[in-house]
Amino acid sequence: MKKQLLLALVGSVALASCNMNRAPDVSGTTRKATFTAQLNTTTGSGYTAAAGTVDYVDLTGGDRRTVLTMTGLKPGVSYVAHYHARGAAAPAGTGDCASSGPIVGTPSTIGMAMPASPNGTLTLKGLQDTSTLSTAAYINVHEANALAVVPLCADI
Repeated sequence: MKKQLLLALVGSVALASCNMNRAPDVSGTTRKATFTAQLNTTTGSGYTAAAGTVDYVDLTGGDRRTVLTMTGLKPGVSYVAHYHARGAAAPAGTGDCASSGPIVGTPSTIGMAMPASPNGTLTLKGLQDTSTLSTAAYINVHEANALAVVPLCADI
């Protein structure tokens, strides 16, 4: 009987310790944005159907979880994404994507550079410190080896 009681106690402690590594709690609702294609009509760009979505949510630990889901990218080409602050370059009446703002956020990339699949799809996921994103206005997706090539942008 004592052996069974001891096993039950050890089992309970073991199960309770599993909960210590649970995922962080969400402190807000998931926010969504849609990417705007930047090069679909640019002759010779190689982009004709780039599209995608942004989902981000702030977690109680002080991080923002960001998930970027994209289609219509160049197969095998690596991409990287950044949060940007609104820059001064945007003409009046344009969205934040046209403003050429500085990169914000720590770390500075959303996830790491990854290649698009053979069918041109890619999902990037990352965690950024929310305290470094107070001025974030948009997200750009760049070709990793040619940062001036921006096929997708989303005002957030």
